[in-house]
Order: sequence, then C-alpha cells, then structure tokens
Amino acid sequence: MSRRLLLVLLMLVLTACAGVTRPTEAANEPLTQALAAQATTMPSTEPVTIAEEWTTGQLEFVPVFTAKPLSEHIIELITGSTFHDNTPFDYDFLSLLTLTHIDFDGHYQIGQMIVAAEIAYEVLDIFEEIFEARFPIHSILLIDYFGADDYLSLEANNSSAFNFRYIAGTNMISRHGFGMAIDINPVQNPYYRHGIIKPAIGADYLDRENVRPGMITPGDAVYTAFVNRGWIWGGNWTSPRDYHHFERR
Repeated sequence: MSRRLLLVLLMLVLTACAGVTRPTEAANEPLTQALAAQATTMPSTEPVTIAEEWTTGQLEFVPVFTAKPLSEHIIELITGSTFHDNTPFDYDFLSLLTLTHIDFDGHYQIGQMIVAAEIAYEVLDIFEEIFEARFPIHSILLIDYFGADDYLSLEANNSSAFNFRYIAGTNMISRHGFGMAIDINPVQNPYYRHGIIKPAIGADYLDRENVRPGMITPGDAVYTAFVNRGWIWGGNWTSPRDYHHFERR
C-alpha cells in the first residue's frame, strides 16, 4: 500500500472519529505539507493542486476549511507588503484562512486568504457554501504573492481579501484594509466606472446578461452566501460597478 494511500486512510479515520466538518492539519498532512512548501517559495502565483487520485475521485477527498492566527512566517511575509507601519491594529486582528475551492477545470484546489479574525468563521462558512455549489474560482492566493499590487492580482484573476490601503483619491481606509472585503474572480466580474475597466481583460464580461462560468449574478450561490450574511455586493452599486467585490460593515 502506498504512503499516499496510507495518509488518506489515516485522514478519513481521524475525521470520522473526531466528527468534524473542517479537517484538522493532522488529518490532512499531505495538504499541510503542500501549503507549507508554497508558503516558503516566493514568489508564487500557483494554487496548491490536489493529488490526481483525489481530483479524479479515485480516492475520497475531504475539503479543508481552517482559520488560524498568523504564523511567524506569514507575519514576515506581509510586513512591509500588505501590512504597514501605519496599519492601525496588530497582527492578532487578522486570521489566515485555508480554503478548498474548485477551479475552472473542475479540479480541487487549496488556497489561502487573510481576513479580520472576527469574521473568520463566517468567511469559512461562505466559502464552504460556495464549494458545495461547485462554483468555480480561479485562484485564492495572498495578494503579497503579487507584491501587494491589487492590479496584478486582478489581472491574474486572483481572489483575495486583506491589503492595507486607502480608497483611491481619499484618506479613507478601504474595507480591504481591515480584512473586511473580498474580491472573487475579478476577470469574470470586473470593476467599471467612467469607462475604466479593472482588470482591462475583463471587458467582455461587462455584458452581465451573457452569464458564463465564474460570473457572479444576483441570487446565485456566491451572491446568496455573502448577502444572506449581511455582506454588501459592489455589483449592486450604481457607480462604480464593482462586480467582484463584497464587503462587510
């Protein structure tokens, strides 16, 4: 019996014994190792792909949805990047989420996102609901892997949350700056205002009547998962139209 299969069987036994819905790291050792490898390899713009045996259904896969305080490595990663000297809170204000999602090829992926600790478990519930609905998400990577550059993350069709910054042209901290906003599939759900499209490669998706995979529409799984928990969708705004943006007040 292969080592991988032994690890999977151990994972299933531990999960069954514990009766948990969100597996622990001990129950998902292969995934934990993969995430650790990604976290120590900079820069990285690739999500962790699940072993082919899980992706094809040859072995049972247990989704991962966890929230943890920021580790020393993550603190080092974000300091001077998305976390600055003038950030008006400490690191314990934030939580690191590990999330399972389905990509546009129907494969399972593991991603990570930083949000405000007070909403961490609410966000886990949201992404678990999105996962169960099999809504495709291209990638979920810390924006630090893109040099804390929002536009590079948008162009890469990356879904992300925390980035301490101000709203353009103002002295107001963005909801992203508090880890209280999340962007989903920005290419399929672009930002639009006064002829400006972000990312520019999302222009074709301004036609919201032509619904394609990854697009967020009123009443769909993503919209419902967020809005039913009190989140605001930027796609409902008159100007700008920010179809990839959800924020918590």
